[in-house]
Amino acid sequence: MSELVQDLSRRVTPLTVSADIAEAVRLYQALGFEVVDSGNPGWVGLRAGHSHQILASKAFMERRFSPWTVAVLLDHTTPYIYVSSLDEAKARLSDSAAIVEQSAVVDGSREAVIDADGLYLVLAEKVEGGE
Repeated sequence: MSELVQDLSRRVTPLTVSADIAEAVRLYQALGFEVVDSGNPGWVGLRAGHSHQILASKAFMERRFSPWTVAVLLDHTTPYIYVSSLDEAKARLSDSAAIVEQSAVVDGSREAVIDADGLYLVLAEKVEGGE
């Protein structure tokens, strides 16, 4: 496998989208997770040892994606995959995978929601000089 392919995916973090994340934050804290402040109350990172979880509110996600796309993600946990190149990652998807929606650069990230035969995932690339 080429070095480029090995370096494409940086890490994967579970992303849970819900209407109100406050109760979920309290639950994870009760289980020993530490809140990693994102500076935005609609997007909270959580950490326990080497494990991470992202909680995002419906309203926060609707700043990035259409209500229909957010409805697909709502109340589910979806792989959030950090990639070095969103374009390269999309090019490597199988022919049966579909790009549901791609966001503009928001908060320094460019993201795409992917439907890979019913498995939804979010690909995300950090972008310099993003909004």
